Amino acid sequence: MIFDSLNTPFRDSLSGLYNQDYFTEVFQREWHRMLRESDTLSVITVHSHLNIDDPGDQATFKLISEIVESSIKRSSDLACRFQSNQIVIGLFNLDQKGTEKIIKRIIDSLNLQPPTVFEHVNISVGAVNVLPNSQLHIQNIFERTDILAELAQLEGKNNYQCESF
Repeated sequence: MIFDSLNTPFRDSLSGLYNQDYFTEVFQREWHRMLRESDTLSVITVHSHLNIDDPGDQATFKLISEIVESSIKRSSDLACRFQSNQIVIGLFNLDQKGTEKIIKRIIDSLNLQPPTVFEHVNISVGAVNVLPNSQLHIQNIFERTDILAELAQLEGKNNYQCESF
């Protein structure tokens, strides 16, 4: 098939999500568009806390990736495998309330899975909703989502922290 979306160079072979290079390219383009349009965007980082070298954890990561991808509904939303065992989501033209709705959809979907599948899975999610401006550095937003995900982990299983700036 010519347009097989899973066998393209911009998809990650393990998760089926976009790869980090493709995500970075699209995110920068959307950042500048949101800057021009004075509209907000969100960055969500999902820490899976899995060992990607373990075959069982690889299968679990794939399932989490599928849940994340099915939880973002708009064609402009973008999810990618980030580093080795994280997922990053870019949501454009969305406020904090909409961002939290998507995070809750992801967590609720995980919690609905059979306990035997996700018994030991504990994701933590950090999210930032931001109105781009020329003073903000994109890297700082990603670093903040990482910190928020770490704080969410301290609150217990499958938690999140979300803020705006």
